Amino acid sequence: MAQAQGRTWLRWGLAALALLVGAAFLAELGTASTAEYRLSRELRAAAHLDTDPEVTIGGFPYLTSGGRHPKVTIAAPAQTADRNVRIEAEMRDVRFPASLLPTFGPDTPIGVGHMEARVRLDQKAVGRYLGIVDLQVHTPAPKKAGAGSPADGYVKSSTGIVLTGTVPLPVPEDPQRTESVSVAADFSAAGDAIAIRATGIYTGPEEHATSDLRPGEDAKALAAFTRVLEPMALPFGMRATGARGENADVVLLGEADDVTITPGTFHRPL
Repeated sequence: MAQAQGRTWLRWGLAALALLVGAAFLAELGTASTAEYRLSRELRAAAHLDTDPEVTIGGFPYLTSGGRHPKVTIAAPAQTADRNVRIEAEMRDVRFPASLLPTFGPDTPIGVGHMEARVRLDQKAVGRYLGIVDLQVHTPAPKKAGAGSPADGYVKSSTGIVLTGTVPLPVPEDPQRTESVSVAADFSAAGDAIAIRATGIYTGPEEHATSDLRPGEDAKALAAFTRVLEPMALPFGMRATGARGENADVVLLGEADDVTITPGTFHRPL
């Protein structure tokens, strides 16, 4: 009898523990999601965006974080220089107001240990800037075993990006002549703009177009892929520190340590 009662109490104890763990887990998810929602709504209102930004607050547990989080990411579609882009902010060692469910306003200070802000353009948007409607951007993986696998995430580089597209190369007998050309290009920041500099006709191992260029046409082809794009506003007023290719995207980025940001400065077009 006593043994049976003991087993009953043990089952009740385990059930109660499971309920407590489940309740704590749901409370954890609920408070973190509420904080993400509040910040997202304030960012949308302050930046006059059409949709709520994606906000992810990293770190576990949220309930005992005291407002300190190892990572926070924000991303949203936006328009800059009349082009559709994606603006992103990746923050490390983030310090929210010390409250379980902080309320964010346009001027709420948020401390950040390290910030990387980005404006991301897909290859279609970059092609419109260059006037190359079929532009393809390819960032080659580093030359090491296993590089470029899906586990690597974005393949990133500022040099040796392969750009392929159809460019006009008229000749007297054919004023409408075009050629599909692949070039190697380097990306850099020129102020708050992306500078694209084609460095040579690409003939390497990556997928590329094989062009039938005539003598002296290399320079014309390279010029078609060389341009400084219009200035773009990075999130939170960050200044550009570089540009790079990331898979098929082109990214303007800015990095800084130990900064204080506010939701109202998330997106302010230049």
